[in-house]
Amino acid sequence: MASETFEQRIERACRDKEIPGVLMVADDREGNFRYEKVFGSRSLKDPSKSDPMTKDATMWMASCSKFPTCVAVMQCVERGQLNLDDNVTGLLPELKGLPILAKFDTGDTQPTMAENTKPITLKHLLTHSSGLTYDVFSPTMMRYRIVVDKFTPTLNIKKPLTEALKFPLVFEPGASWEYSVGIDWAGFMVERVSGMDLETYMKKNIWDPLGASSITFHPKKNPSTFANLTDMSVRSGGITPFGTAVDPEAPVEYTADRVFGLNMPDCSGGAGLYGNILDYQNLLHSICADDGKILKKETVDYMFQDHLTAASKAVFNKRLEDPALRETLGGGMMTGMEITYGLGGMIFLKDVEGGRRAGTMAWGGYPNLLWFCDRKAGLSGIAGAQVVPAGDPKFNRLFALWEQELYKKAGKGKL
Repeated sequence: MASETFEQRIERACRDKEIPGVLMVADDREGNFRYEKVFGSRSLKDPSKSDPMTKDATMWMASCSKFPTCVAVMQCVERGQLNLDDNVTGLLPELKGLPILAKFDTGDTQPTMAENTKPITLKHLLTHSSGLTYDVFSPTMMRYRIVVDKFTPTLNIKKPLTEALKFPLVFEPGASWEYSVGIDWAGFMVERVSGMDLETYMKKNIWDPLGASSITFHPKKNPSTFANLTDMSVRSGGITPFGTAVDPEAPVEYTADRVFGLNMPDCSGGAGLYGNILDYQNLLHSICADDGKILKKETVDYMFQDHLTAASKAVFNKRLEDPALRETLGGGMMTGMEITYGLGGMIFLKDVEGGRRAGTMAWGGYPNLLWFCDRKAGLSGIAGAQVVPAGDPKFNRLFALWEQELYKKAGKGKL
């Protein structure tokens, strides 16, 4: 019997409800190779009728928002409007004097706070080494938010983001690593130096120059984007305290819970973009090809360097030993791999056999989207599903298989 092709494998995955549906796009720097395919369903809401995934599907991109926000920041750096090593509190007075939450154990009624004496720099914000965190990823901060702030942590935020994302640090800036809201704050800096909200800024300086019309922070204000919105699915069987699926083998099913509000007035540079991933690939291609449309080559070179201190990098790699976190950040090719963080995503420091080269940048988004940009091989791509929770092992394994297929088909698999 002939072995199963990648396309047959992913069609089977969709048919068996391992994943609901997926849109995949990749291309090479030279314009000789393009992969653009859809599989499975746009929605599992009504099992009695077919609702296939389409190439114009709109998805919540979640943390895929971080890379274009970093690109916007670096455009402002190129213009001299921002400096990566400056103390950010000149533009972000909200972060001035934030204490460090040293301890808040279950039995405590009062947190233990320490004074922070180190400045938070823009580079710290971009590399998740500022001391800020996501409350949902930090049990200590989660407890602080509920007990002290009387705030229920949720992505469906009902207050201004500058209030909702302001809370103590969890370490001294530059001393460690913690996935954080730092890039949201960096987005506010772009707004303050440009005089535009991030929606307007990105449209003018990133999406319009690349011919990417679907991507927006406000899908309800963009009729064509909203009309193509993909439904969400959830891995049945419940969610662990860390936020991953209890049973990764359980089938997926429709959920009406959108996780992230469609009506947020602010622009969340860390998680707020919606759009079509074919448009997002236009950005990855531009960066991979060094075509100069968005950023100078030397700026992109700098973004793809190692920007963590030794202390921060050691913590980051230690954290990646946790299978749950490793799956959340992309699974597949990460076991035993030394990784650092650039300005926009994590950087792989070793070649992957038959695949991405050392220096490749990669990241993803909460409802299981993953992207990579391999400037050395000249190949980039993004795959998007709309299934929660994050870090789905089924999706991660399929993405890894797809990436192997891409390098083979593009003739770039040989190291």
